[in-house]
Amino acid sequence: MKDISLMQLANVDAYMEEAGSLHKAMLPLGFFTAFCFHHGLLSPAFLQQHESLLARVRYQEGQVSELFAANGAVLTKEDFNPSGYTFLQSYLGKLAEDYKATFGAGCYDIDDSWENYQLFAKVFVRAHLGAPKGKGITKPIVQSIKATWKKLWR
Repeated sequence: MKDISLMQLANVDAYMEEAGSLHKAMLPLGFFTAFCFHHGLLSPAFLQQHESLLARVRYQEGQVSELFAANGAVLTKEDFNPSGYTFLQSYLGKLAEDYKATFGAGCYDIDDSWENYQLFAKVFVRAHLGAPKGKGITKPIVQSIKATWKKLWR
């Protein structure tokens, strides 16, 4: 059982007023927790504590927020490895804003589904890894086409 005396960094209470119910309030942090699992950002202790549930999360079965709910609807520093903790600290302040931007005005009325998780996971990836970089192919292809056209018109 989780020691509730540990400092809570994120909990469902921050979303309760807008969401209107516990289940709906768990969605943003539930999606975040699932993302952290899929990207290796959770601590070994967290993974061991929730081992029986991780197969469902890995195969994206059931509801996305189950892992967060199983953790008592709170996240502490001890729930993350160093990379995950760094990500949590840098991103937590933007989570609610990004959640609303992704799902719109009725964001708390969406389904707790893996389809919706996939939509929000794109936002997490950008926040965690940055915007995708160009593949380095565009410029050489454009230059190659220009060179070919110049040869043809000579």
